Amino acid sequence: ENSWLNTLKAFQAQATTAFENVHQSVLKSLGFQSDEQVVETIKENTNKYVEQLKTVQATIQEEIKKNSNVFEPIVQSLNQRITETTQKLSEQNPELTSKAKEYQESVQTNIQSLLSEVQKTGEQLKESSRGATEQLQTALKQLYENTVDTLQKTATELKPAKPE
Repeated sequence: ENSWLNTLKAFQAQATTAFENVHQSVLKSLGFQSDEQVVETIKENTNKYVEQLKTVQATIQEEIKKNSNVFEPIVQSLNQRITETTQKLSEQNPELTSKAKEYQESVQTNIQSLLSEVQKTGEQLKESSRGATEQLQTALKQLYENTVDTLQKTATELKPAKPE
């Protein structure tokens, strides 16, 4: 049980590093790409991430149904946060999307608040009498993995193409 929580903490650290890499990549890429190109890269990866979030959310909702009395109160706010995050990341804000740096920061803020909710949920599940089911543990880990993968992919795609 504790090792599971440590895994979540390790993912949190990876995500923090990945956020910093994306941030640096956006700043560097603005030197050789237009705002539109940078925003497009972020948006493309963010849209894929939203789809992954929906898949994870389906698993979480399934677990709530099976064990509603135990998990519902604990996982409810995480569930709401996932819904809010997918909505915010999906909506197009023209003022924001014209400025790559601001867009990246907005995406990052949404994802960070989601991750802190995951961390909180993990702590609460650990304290709950039953602990998390394996499916729920897997869903929370998946959420982190998807986040880190998306951030790393975005950072990589924003790097300048090496001349051949």
